[in-house]
Amino acid sequence: MRYILNGIYLTLLFFYLPILAFQRFIKGKKRPGLWGKIVGQGPTSQIFMEQDDRQPVSSEPSADDPHRCILFHAVSLGEIQAIRGLVNEFQKQNPDRRIVVSTTTQTGLDAARKAFQGIEVCLLPFDFSWAMKRFLKNLAPEQVVLAELEIWPNLVAECRRRKIPLLLVNARLSQRSFKKYARFSFFFQNVFRSFSAICCQNDEGAARFEKLGVDVNRITVSGNLKYDDLLVDRENPVSQQFRQLIQLTEEQSVFLAGSTQSPEEVIAIEAYLGLRDSSPDLRLLICPRHPERFQEVARILENRDIPYTLRSQLGKIQTPGQHNVSHCERVVLLDCVGELKHWWAIADMAFVGGSFGDRGGQNMMEPVAFGLPVCFGPYTRNFAQEVRQLLAEEAAIQLQNPAELTDFLNRCLREIGFASRLTQNARALMNSQSKSNMTAWHSTLQVLHKVLDQGTSRASRQAA
Repeated sequence: MRYILNGIYLTLLFFYLPILAFQRFIKGKKRPGLWGKIVGQGPTSQIFMEQDDRQPVSSEPSADDPHRCILFHAVSLGEIQAIRGLVNEFQKQNPDRRIVVSTTTQTGLDAARKAFQGIEVCLLPFDFSWAMKRFLKNLAPEQVVLAELEIWPNLVAECRRRKIPLLLVNARLSQRSFKKYARFSFFFQNVFRSFSAICCQNDEGAARFEKLGVDVNRITVSGNLKYDDLLVDRENPVSQQFRQLIQLTEEQSVFLAGSTQSPEEVIAIEAYLGLRDSSPDLRLLICPRHPERFQEVARILENRDIPYTLRSQLGKIQTPGQHNVSHCERVVLLDCVGELKHWWAIADMAFVGGSFGDRGGQNMMEPVAFGLPVCFGPYTRNFAQEVRQLLAEEAAIQLQNPAELTDFLNRCLREIGFASRLTQNARALMNSQSKSNMTAWHSTLQVLHKVLDQGTSRASRQAA
């Protein structure tokens, strides 16, 4: 099977090469570490400690080291943020263990370097069998922890061959994904059965994993790690500095469209334009989901003759009041990565993107945690349980078509009772969630330590 997978991956890479060449030589977009991901370059040359000089750390483990490292893998920014509290707490409880965090994208790598102080971070190789073999040989992890549903068959197979325990944490399995895996159950059953433990976000996901052949004794419903890392204080220092950066006044209202994909920026802009004249104090903040779309969204604003300011022009939050521009426009394009959760706090109305396209939604709980009036589109399969809870408690609004966004904003601006009711219901829901879900990381850590102890016991018996 690995030869078939390698062939598929090589074919995809072959057809992707022209795109890479175009991005590199026409757009000037570099992809550092690409060759290392293809050949499975080891941690010695890839991993960087959180240091100012960013020098490589020689990290190849010694042959007699019984606790070589724990590898946590998160695909990109969202998953890095989800496991941040888990990894940092694991480090506190296990100060003598070496921890490595891998990620798939450059955005994830940059976020990991900021999130994990004193912890090694690296790029995970592409899922070629030779790349994973070399990577795991050099790293020699004692345990591999994957976040959400980041499952690569050759990585799983190589861990199984090396008898490295595999764990899946904060696991979510939508009905759509379940159907895809079930269709190829002859292959994926062996993949899922290779996991020593799976920590699910909810009961629905746990039931689906069981149907895919995972032993029920290996499944735990631990809750959603993203809830443990939610901010709730709208007066937090970072958000207050953001208010100063965009020169926000008390009279102004802020509409924030976050984690957007095409064509959601256009939808948000149209709604803003429809209310701009009647609501002169209304401001629009747009935060696209992917950094490579920043320029595209900027062109949309320019083509409509809408004055805007880039977040990157506003200076650093460490020096509030010292701006690179003397005037901030009513529309701000948030062209920085990793700041959105703090920008939500200064908004008065929120639209969560990825819900009018094919992405299946984005994390709407971040703005809900601040008690904002929140809306999103009809396509939210990745957050089905959260959406059901929000709608059942009347803590958010699900739009059925783009035209309804203007009506939502208009009601928030004109109907005090409408906005306050959403705010109160959102805060009540988050209070109840925090009481029942505050131990998601605690439950997950228990599973991690249990698997580690089992591995240590096996190693001791083999040594004896």
